[in-house]
Amino acid sequence: MSLPETLHSAASVLHTRIETAAPMASYTTNGAVFTWGAFSYNEVLMLVGGIIGLATYFTGFYFQKRRENRERYFQKRRDDREQELHERRLMLSGQAKEGGLE
Repeated sequence: MSLPETLHSAASVLHTRIETAAPMASYTTNGAVFTWGAFSYNEVLMLVGGIIGLATYFTGFYFQKRRENRERYFQKRRDDREQELHERRLMLSGQAKEGGLE
């Protein structure tokens, strides 16, 4: 392939890419301007506020469930401990009766 043929081929490819680049740049720019113009600052802030509100709700929900699980766990431990103390008192009371201490 000679130099003139190579240059002609490169120019043809470059011309084709330039022809497709201009509409793509136009579409991209128009899309960006439309998107930017479609939302006012109030709408953007409303959306951000909504997202923050949902995040706050779900964060509170998560920590409330953790608190309930923790309280349930410690309540079960207290109940088990009370049950164990009650059984020991009954056992000691039974031993005292058998030993004639009462």
